[in-house]
Amino acid sequence: VTTQPGYPVPDRGATFAGADVEQLPLLEENGFLIDLDAVPKETWERAAILWLNYPNNPTGAVAPVQFLHRAAELSREYAFLLACDEAYSELWFDTPPHSALEVRAEGNVAVFNTLSKRSSMTGYRSGFVAASIVAWNDEEHVERTRDAYRRKREALLPTLAGKGVRVAGGGATMFLWLEVPGDEPSEEFAARLLEHGLIVSPGTFFGSAGEGYWRMALVPTEAECRGAAEILEHAL
Repeated sequence: VTTQPGYPVPDRGATFAGADVEQLPLLEENGFLIDLDAVPKETWERAAILWLNYPNNPTGAVAPVQFLHRAAELSREYAFLLACDEAYSELWFDTPPHSALEVRAEGNVAVFNTLSKRSSMTGYRSGFVAASIVAWNDEEHVERTRDAYRRKREALLPTLAGKGVRVAGGGATMFLWLEVPGDEPSEEFAARLLEHGLIVSPGTFFGSAGEGYWRMALVPTEAECRGAAEILEHAL
């Protein structure tokens, strides 16, 4: 069981392994959380793994601890693995997010993390032990990383607000999850921005539930993010 809009790798991995995949929608009216108690009992009875990703890519949403408690309870009740991808757990702007580690004793919980986001060490993961030990023990560079993403975010938000673009997602990860202005399909909107030299991801890249949204990644330099704000000023 996976969620969408979402990072596509859990779906593809399950498909390659010959498993059936059921996608549950993340809706803005639910804070981009699964409505766990609205999921049919039959789905939980058939489930082997429930993949959660909070802080969430692409929406930036974070999960309240009560949500994690309920997910862990369900994993115990129906004997499935609650697999939590927490790659963005240390990229937040206001309040540190909760972790499924807080509810690990309540169910069948496995939490996955990586150096690729907190330490900008994509490809190292934790398999490279020497690099991992150094990076996991150093919190100063993580604070610098968070501050860099915060500055990039703040470089874009005034222009987006001035153009009436609503931030639909939450306050974590390295992404901005935004509502497409008007009724323009998200892929057409992204293509129009591309004509101005700005690359963004249409919401449908993350599943059909992403229609009506688009994602900006805060990975370029701060100067490039300010340049993106100038492009948006003229393109929107």
